Amino acid sequence: MTDEPVNEQPNNDENEHSASAIFVELMRQAAAKAVHKPAKSDPDEVDGASEAQPQADRDPDVADEPSLEPPSEEHQIRRVRPRLVLRRPQPSSMAGGFLGTVFVVVVSTALVATLLMFFVNPEFLSPAVVQGLQGEHDEIIAGIGAARPTPAQTPQWLRRIGIISGHHGRGQNLDYDPGAVCYDEYGRVQLREETINFAVATRVVDNLEALNFTVDMLDEFDPRLVDYRADALVSIHANSCIDFGEVVSGYIVSKSDARPDTGTDVFLRECIALNYAANIPLERSFNETEDMINNHAWRKIHPLTPGVILEMGFMLADQEILTTQHDLLAHAITMGILCYIENVGPYASLARSTSQSADYLVPLLATPTPIFDR
Repeated sequence: MTDEPVNEQPNNDENEHSASAIFVELMRQAAAKAVHKPAKSDPDEVDGASEAQPQADRDPDVADEPSLEPPSEEHQIRRVRPRLVLRRPQPSSMAGGFLGTVFVVVVSTALVATLLMFFVNPEFLSPAVVQGLQGEHDEIIAGIGAARPTPAQTPQWLRRIGIISGHHGRGQNLDYDPGAVCYDEYGRVQLREETINFAVATRVVDNLEALNFTVDMLDEFDPRLVDYRADALVSIHANSCIDFGEVVSGYIVSKSDARPDTGTDVFLRECIALNYAANIPLERSFNETEDMINNHAWRKIHPLTPGVILEMGFMLADQEILTTQHDLLAHAITMGILCYIENVGPYASLARSTSQSADYLVPLLATPTPIFDR
């Protein structure tokens, strides 16, 4: 008997079982890799792990069959959805925010004004308001409104004036000088210079503030005098009460001896002297003392601050005027200051145009050196 080879037919069940086992093993490996690797944001890439096996190795009949052993929960493939990442708004600058706010306000105002203009019935407005607006319109058209003066006086706060009340404010200053003193026949104090100076100085300050000037009331040794800057500085004093054996009367106006004999200091001195003489019945004296021309205030104030010292009169011979005419004395000093302020500096024309006190006198001097921004 001849041995013939027997053709063994392949077992389809074993082939199918082997294919299923292979598929399950591939699924387990893919699940293990998915657990140890970070999840991807693209779901197509995660789903593509199950398609790693070539199409040629798949059996459509076997793929539809359930797997022999379902994978455990830790081996299951996780589907990761992509997260939506929002970009943070860029912080805007403060200037940009301010300009944006201004723009919104301007546009809103324009829109509201436009709506009111087109949609508001004029009958809702008060007849008095309509009549006033119509009158203003007619005056502007006729050219009358431009020539009408403003009802309020133009303020003079751009000009600063310093007033020193002579010998006032002792404080802790060891160099304090009480000023001149008058005694009676029994040696008792009858009159103090400090009292006269303060009474007149406060009235001068009130007069200037009523004209809207910026005024500083200063003590004799005021710490603000150091590098003090103003358009004018006037130190108010009264002269000695000593009996010289003869009648000594009159007022004295003096500037710093270190300042030049031309310019603003001289013009301020002559303005004070001329207007003081026009209001007070006293003669001008030129007996300047060292305390006047070299006063401690001249060594402290700013070099561009013009300053003068006024001795209003002698406390013995001119005592009646110094004690009973405080308002008149203050008026005379105020006129002298206005003479200077309204004729010197960059605001001189403005001051003259708004002045309500044209009764002061201007000295016949050359035009003083103008004061510009200091």
